[in-house]
Amino acid sequence: MHEAIERLLDVLRPEPVAERRYRVGHLAPPGSHLFGGQVLAQGLAAAHREADGRLAHSLHAYFLRRGNTGHPIELSVEPLRASRAFTTFQVVASQEGAPILQMIVSCHDDEPGPDHQIPMDEVGPPSGEAYERALLRVMTPAGTSDREIEFELPVEIRGVGGVGLFSTDVRAPQARCWLRMRDTVPLDPALHQCLFAYASDYAIMVPAFNPHPLTVTDLQSASLDHAIWFHRRFRMDDWLLFELDSPVATGARGVGRGLLYTREGRLVASCAQEGLLRPQRSNA
Repeated sequence: MHEAIERLLDVLRPEPVAERRYRVGHLAPPGSHLFGGQVLAQGLAAAHREADGRLAHSLHAYFLRRGNTGHPIELSVEPLRASRAFTTFQVVASQEGAPILQMIVSCHDDEPGPDHQIPMDEVGPPSGEAYERALLRVMTPAGTSDREIEFELPVEIRGVGGVGLFSTDVRAPQARCWLRMRDTVPLDPALHQCLFAYASDYAIMVPAFNPHPLTVTDLQSASLDHAIWFHRRFRMDDWLLFELDSPVATGARGVGRGLLYTREGRLVASCAQEGLLRPQRSNA
């Protein structure tokens, strides 16, 4: 198995420390930025531990504080509702006693009902610029070759028509990308939900940057809240198309939305995020 996926799966196994209390570690070394998608996925994994086999149909999360990779994350899972078909939990992720994320996770037994979906866009096969390459292009320090700091994420993301991160080209507030895990992972529907929660935080705000000719030093950006709705079962180790748009950015905040499709065109998940888009103040 790919080394990056092994590390991700390891931090998605919450360690029980007390009743409905868990501890998890980090992907990045101490001193690095704590990625919000990691905490989303870990909180969802902890909720699944308490859900008696029911799968999540939705999660709604707020990022409350910037996390620190130098300290473990404590997860508390409190049941809020248990009915014939639904179970709902509050998950709080904390570090050193202070909450960094609060999330509601609702789980549901599948039931028959009306069935429709918005059709998938017609795009070419998975190809295009890798997300890591786009990150390196805008984040590499001046005078350093991006080839000197190669890395691979556990999820492979390929932008359709390029990944316009902090581009000086003005684009429409829309983007599409193919994504999948870099290797086969265990066939566990709950795990695949967690893997999408992790991956969903990477590209969802890209369309909010597209209409604005910005550089990485122009904005302070951060995830504020995040929501996912799971519609059908899916596998994260096969290609999925992530269709993205940003309906609005104003007041130093922007909204990103995404629809996740299988290669066969089945809509399997939807998500939305509001992010901070705060112009950096000049020191002049």
